[in-house]
Amino acid sequence: MSSEVTRVPLGRLVGARSGDKGGNANVGVWIPVAVPDRDAAFAWLTEFVTVDRVRELLPEAQGLVVDIHPLPNLYAINIVIHGLLGRGVSQNSSLDPQAKGLGELLRARFADIPAHLIPDPMVNLA
Repeated sequence: MSSEVTRVPLGRLVGARSGDKGGNANVGVWIPVAVPDRDAAFAWLTEFVTVDRVRELLPEAQGLVVDIHPLPNLYAINIVIHGLLGRGVSQNSSLDPQAKGLGELLRARFADIPAHLIPDPMVNLA
């Protein structure tokens, strides 16, 4: 395999869904079935998603406790950012009080992804 990387939005390789649990934000990211080499893509994703990387890609997580839970049978990772939503949705005045857009924000961030893992842009990853 080539070691060439391409700088693209993370969403070219992963799906995401996010939400709240009290004051914590949960972000699930996964490698869709349509990705040709799903095993290699998941191996890359588990190395890529670290606490420091989450804080780099989502600066609002700086100074907060971040937990990362790989779910290999689902080709997924659950990220929990403790306290991101303060005391919870009912007492949060942010634009995204339930963290529903956080997954899409993460997918919009650029990453250096091995070129051979990136699906053809015409492939629907949904």
